[in-house]
This record gives sequence, C-alpha cells and structure tokens, in this order.
Amino acid sequence: MKIVPIFAQENKQGLFSIHLPGEPEDEATKCIDQWLLDPQYLHDFFTLHQNDLNSGYYEKTISIQQAISYTRDEALFLFERLKELAISGTKSNDETLSLAFKPLRDGDYSQKELQQEKAKTNSQKKWLRIYAIRIAPNTFIVTGGSIKLVGTMNDRPHLQKELLKLNDVRNYLKEEGILDQDDFETFEI
Repeated sequence: MKIVPIFAQENKQGLFSIHLPGEPEDEATKCIDQWLLDPQYLHDFFTLHQNDLNSGYYEKTISIQQAISYTRDEALFLFERLKELAISGTKSNDETLSLAFKPLRDGDYSQKELQQEKAKTNSQKKWLRIYAIRIAPNTFIVTGGSIKLVGTMNDRPHLQKELLKLNDVRNYLKEEGILDQDDFETFEI
C-alpha cells in the first residue's frame, strides 16, 4: 500500500488517498474517474443496480440517464468541497475537512483513533460516499468510495468491499505506527 497526496499541503495536512497494490490508480482518483469522467461506468452500474435505484429508498423512481446526471453533479460538488476544505483547513481550524467527513456509523459521536469516516453531500440525491480514515481534523486518507442505493453497507457486495478496505487501511496505518498527525508527518510517502 502507498499513500498519495490528492489535495494536500506541504505540512502533510489535507486529503490523501491509498493506492492499493496491483491497482492502476489510487482510490480517490478512481472515484473521480468513475463518477465524473466515465459515463459508461455509471450506465453499467445503474443498469446492474436498477432495482436498488428504483426501490423507493430515495423516494421516487428515476431513469438511468437522470441517475448519471445526478451522480456527475454530486461528484463535482463533493470533490470541489473537499478541495476547498483541504486548502482552507491549513489556514483556519474552523474550515477543515472535518466539516465534510462524519463518522461512518451514524450515532458514533466520540472521536476515536483512526476513525472510519464518510463524506457525502447535502443534496437531495446524496448516494455518493467517499470513505476515509481520519488522522486529524484536516488530514484524511481516502480508502475508497461508492454509490450507496440501499440502507446499510452490509446489503450489497460492493459496499462490503468498501468496509473491508476501511479495515485493511486502518490496520496498515496501525502497523506503520501512524496514529495521529505527528506520526503522519514523520511517515515517508
């Protein structure tokens, strides 16, 4: 595994991403490519998961073309917001990536070491998720992302895979002795 900068500053604050062995790109770049640059990927995904798309979880039935359009708009907004917060978080403690990321499990209110978190937009169709490990208020390592059309991550294999990556990256960071911002700043990337 490698950690690569995405929207990062020289002081090792900002958004980073994990690059898994054998993968052509890191996880954040893969999400950008799939959600913003590859409409065929989105078409194939929504075709495969059309029952979930129209299950009523998001309250109404929409076409695959509408879903693609919503997804691309949401992805653009989400990545722009992450970039904005990653940059402003180095100048202000009030505007950090912590505004975009929340604990993975709703109801987890206390901060934990290497907290598993998710970022999503506040839009009506907020089915995109960026999953990350929190190092500090303005330092996160992306482990992956998904289009979540169901209630829980345990309901679909592609979401279960994201849970496994979160756990694997968390374990990797522990093995490397990265538990907080100080540890991360001394880690060679």
